[in-house]
Amino acid sequence: MSGPVPDYVVVIVEDVGRSVDFYTQVLGLRVAHRSGPYAQLDTGATRVGLYERAAMAATLGRPLRSPDPDAPAFELGFKVDDCDAAYAALVDKGARGVVEPTDRAWGQRTGYVVDPDGHLVELAEDLSGPTSPASAAP
Repeated sequence: MSGPVPDYVVVIVEDVGRSVDFYTQVLGLRVAHRSGPYAQLDTGATRVGLYERAAMAATLGRPLRSPDPDAPAFELGFKVDDCDAAYAALVDKGARGVVEPTDRAWGQRTGYVVDPDGHLVELAEDLSGPTSPASAAP
């Protein structure tokens, strides 16, 4: 028997409309499904959902605080062909840049922006390979 396979990730957001606008208009993703406080993005095999914090609080039966922007708990990573061009395009479209594209020891060039709720969005371009045999992804 094999282990579970990730099917979807749900990002808790303050305003699903605002987040849909960011992920469609800035990142260029398409909405696969939308229903009230929930939207699902067309991201391939592992889907990404957006669910309003108040609705998730109701689902869980308890209040939920907004996350601390200085203590991110996760990132959404997107593979790109050209990290510099993708980063510049997102910033030009209004995304707030956090870290400009940088070559990493694990063989990628990465840059970071944040979505309207402060969630990290990583842009990752594969390079020719790790710069040293001891390198590993973070």
